Amino acid sequence: MTGKSSGLGALACYGSSSEEEGPSPSKSLQQQQTGTTGSGELPRSKQQQKDVVTLQNSKRKLDNDDEHLMPLGGERKRTRTKDLEKRAQLPSVPTDILQMFSDKQASEARKDNPEEHGGRIRSFPHVAGNWATHVYVSFEPDADFADGVKHLLGSLEADVQLQQVEDYHISLSRTVPLTFHWIQPFIDSLRDSLRHTERFFCTFHGAKLYTNDEKTRSFLGLEVTGGHNHLLQLVQHVDGCLEEFRLQKYYKNPSFHMTVGWCVGDVHEDTQQFNQKLQASLAEAQEEFPSLGGFLMQEIKCKSGNRFFSFPLR
Repeated sequence: MTGKSSGLGALACYGSSSEEEGPSPSKSLQQQQTGTTGSGELPRSKQQQKDVVTLQNSKRKLDNDDEHLMPLGGERKRTRTKDLEKRAQLPSVPTDILQMFSDKQASEARKDNPEEHGGRIRSFPHVAGNWATHVYVSFEPDADFADGVKHLLGSLEADVQLQQVEDYHISLSRTVPLTFHWIQPFIDSLRDSLRHTERFFCTFHGAKLYTNDEKTRSFLGLEVTGGHNHLLQLVQHVDGCLEEFRLQKYYKNPSFHMTVGWCVGDVHEDTQQFNQKLQASLAEAQEEFPSLGGFLMQEIKCKSGNRFFSFPLR
């Protein structure tokens, strides 16, 4: 404030000859500013005019600076005080909420522990904001079907030990990562694409061991024979929706099957002896448990994260 005020006073001397503002400048300097001499008034030079304008602008700037640095007026002080009082009255945010999205907790939430789900390993690494999404044919088995699967797996224990699955389905897509805000648009696209699909029968003839792309899991599946072409048409509809969202489409020549058992690792059996035993065991189980022969397909589902969406067929 001291430096600016003294500068302002000095400029005031040049800007006025009033005694209140300070002593008058020397006669020669005053003549340079006004463009006059003792004998009469002469026109100012361009440089002199620029000097006067510069002095006037500097004085105006210093006046503005001093105005901003002045203490707040009474009304502004009262407004500022009221704002501070209102802020002080606001409740504090609970610690639990502040820590809800902490980096440490978010990191712990992303850890994948295979022991929590039977030793299975993710097909792709988890990325925050992406939801694992899968489209499939839904099937609710009766007791006869479940008993038949148990009988089939038991007959193969000497060659390969498989766990019975908890849910039965026929895949129509791979498991793909879908960003959360695209889930509903993707579901809407699926619903529109599948709205004219009618119910049809799927029948099983033969069984086969499959492995996933990463060779981390093996599956025993009942191969679909009847209804194969209908499933191909469904895959085309689903692939169209996946392509719309730039997601990986299904296999080019899919082998439709219903998984009934699984195990960790690649235990693919391609020997002729094992395949003969597998087909014979299936034929025996289907004869004793007729439900293993097939089912009426009535519904398609999509699972995205922990959310399920249903598409009933006509």
